[in-house]
Amino acid sequence: MRKSGAVLITMSLLAALFAGCSGSGKKPEETAATSTPGASAGAASPSPAKTLTPLTVEIDRWYPSTVDFPAPEKNVLLQQIKKDLNIDLKYTITGGKSDDWRAKLGTRVSANDLPDVIYFFNMADYRTASSQGYVIPLNDLFNDKNLPENMKWVTPAMLNSMTDDNGNYYGIPVRPSPAILGYFIRKDWLDALNLKVPETVEDFAKVAAAFATQDPDKNGKNDTYGFTASGCMTCQDYWGLIAPFTGNISPDEYIADGDTAIKGGFTSPELRAYLQYMNKLMKDGVLDPDIATNDGNRKTQKIEQGQAGIFMYTGDYPRGIEANMKKLNPNAELVYVPALTGPAGKASPAPKAGVANAIGITLKAAKDPEKVKRIIEMINWSYGGIGQELMLFGEEGVNHKKTNGKVSEIIDGKQNDYLSVYGLTGGISTLFGDPDVLKLKYKDPKEMAVIEKMIASVGKVSSVYSIGAKERPDLMNDIKKYREEMMAKFIYGTVSTDDAGWNEYVKTHNEKYKGNQVREAMMNDLKKAGVIK
Repeated sequence: MRKSGAVLITMSLLAALFAGCSGSGKKPEETAATSTPGASAGAASPSPAKTLTPLTVEIDRWYPSTVDFPAPEKNVLLQQIKKDLNIDLKYTITGGKSDDWRAKLGTRVSANDLPDVIYFFNMADYRTASSQGYVIPLNDLFNDKNLPENMKWVTPAMLNSMTDDNGNYYGIPVRPSPAILGYFIRKDWLDALNLKVPETVEDFAKVAAAFATQDPDKNGKNDTYGFTASGCMTCQDYWGLIAPFTGNISPDEYIADGDTAIKGGFTSPELRAYLQYMNKLMKDGVLDPDIATNDGNRKTQKIEQGQAGIFMYTGDYPRGIEANMKKLNPNAELVYVPALTGPAGKASPAPKAGVANAIGITLKAAKDPEKVKRIIEMINWSYGGIGQELMLFGEEGVNHKKTNGKVSEIIDGKQNDYLSVYGLTGGISTLFGDPDVLKLKYKDPKEMAVIEKMIASVGKVSSVYSIGAKERPDLMNDIKKYREEMMAKFIYGTVSTDDAGWNEYVKTHNEKYKGNQVREAMMNDLKKAGVIK
């Protein structure tokens, strides 16, 4: 499918859609902030469902782990959407590795079997979809002049960060949130070996090695590793180790706050040093040998069963993992590992807040102007009133309790897990700027202290792809696969990081996989955006 087709279809929709999607016309900066839990301010005002044509909307997305969902007849969120918007909302969810989702979505695209909506969990996949033309441009349907009532937080800068070379954007941003992620470590293992929480990458290596070789659980077996992770060798599980070497959470080029110098990159000596560090840990038996093949479920299983002592956790405090660990070992205890210090200094594993997720509307949905209009209404519904309450807090009496009509307590348990999968709003962490939400979510002072540390430790560098550079799929798709493949080979030691091995990698990266062209395009983008001269 060609992008021009998507543009033509969208242009034909404008007359039918523009009035239905228009708002107050105020700039985002002039509007009020999101209301606190349980408040009715900002609630959507959908038309009565009985006056709306019944529609079925399918959302396709990836989620890293398996989640149990309420039975359809007990799913109050889907029932409320049908009641308010007359939408029969269906989710198609692929678990496990993100590459499995990409393969399935690619098959659907090839077979012209598109969903109506795609939830992009990262912006690289969003840009791939926009370049391939199966999601539609939304400039005229959703912009800072006609934002829906509950989405006044969207800024022109957010939309601009999603544009292609022609100034078009093909998705609706998900509300940014502070990055909630960090390493956790078995405190009971530290105590058993008389060790302290690591503060540097050298400490990390020593502690992880001790976990792998000194029987920290005292079961008399050689059955533990220092660190485990799931798949993708440049993704979140590794950010807290990459950053102390390169200065940035990912190997991508970056610019530090208050600076104009571009640093880092996939051929940088700093990344080479990180890979040499990881390769030594692998050779020494410190790392789980399955880090490249684990999916999220397998990683969690290994942690809960006491097979690894250090891991990355994202989006929340790992209370569920800790509870399951205690079922096998009542003495099991987790503690947070603050940002590690390395050659690049003390470097946070948490990125600066920005547009990290997007919602795309496909060519299939675009055939029906009413459906496109209703999808935008549904996203707006999710950010206010009963919609936001259900998306973030679920059902009263099952997921939360209320006092005087407001959410006052979250009921702990696995019954809440599906909310993260269904959520179109970025989750409860998007409201963590409100102290009342933090208190609601984290009643345990230990958990609250950790989350506050995570929020306070957000990094002070920006990837070039978040400040003006475009990830062009025609240049990036092949080189990204090559980079990921080579990161694994360097860490596992199937390719050496000695001078010969590294020089051959750099040459192949820059010539065969067009790394030089990628960098040239990046530099031109940054100049156009006024980031560099």
